[in-house]
Amino acid sequence: MRKIIQMGLTLLCVNLIAQTLVFGQTEVDRKSPLPKCSSEDKPYRDFDFLIGRWDFLTEDGTKVGEHVYTKREQGCLIVEEWTDVSGGTGLGMSFVDPSTGLWRQVWMSPMFHIDYSGRLNESGAMILEGTIYPNNGGESSPVRGVWTKQADGSVKQEFITLNKKTNIWETFFVGFSHRKQG
Repeated sequence: MRKIIQMGLTLLCVNLIAQTLVFGQTEVDRKSPLPKCSSEDKPYRDFDFLIGRWDFLTEDGTKVGEHVYTKREQGCLIVEEWTDVSGGTGLGMSFVDPSTGLWRQVWMSPMFHIDYSGRLNESGAMILEGTIYPNNGGESSPVRGVWTKQADGSVKQEFITLNKKTNIWETFFVGFSHRKQG
């Protein structure tokens, strides 16, 4: 009987060690309070101003799409689901990267994907920088995304790429998200 108990304890210890090595946590850790990214601490709630359902309009007021931002994974992830007026789609995931403390967004559509990171600036705008990759095999380029809350409750979104020939950042799209009513 003693050998059976020792064997059971040994298997339990091996299992706990394996969980820690493979998953970085043990069963005991998973029962602990909410993860840090679920907290109200900065920077974890800095992008929450996007949560909700939105119409997306060009500068002249033409509706070009809709998007929905939802919090998931105990508040550690913001998922964007985009649909344009012609039925095109895109999906984004935004989260605070624990290795850098910066917001990171990975966005994918059939045409391209973007991987960028950053933080709020002193004015409260979220600025992410990284790379846009065309899915057709074209040349990637540096990109910035800027999300700025407006006085009327809308969010201005600017997307800017670096012109490699002139080394100047150039806006390639500006639009406004307007919260859907109801």
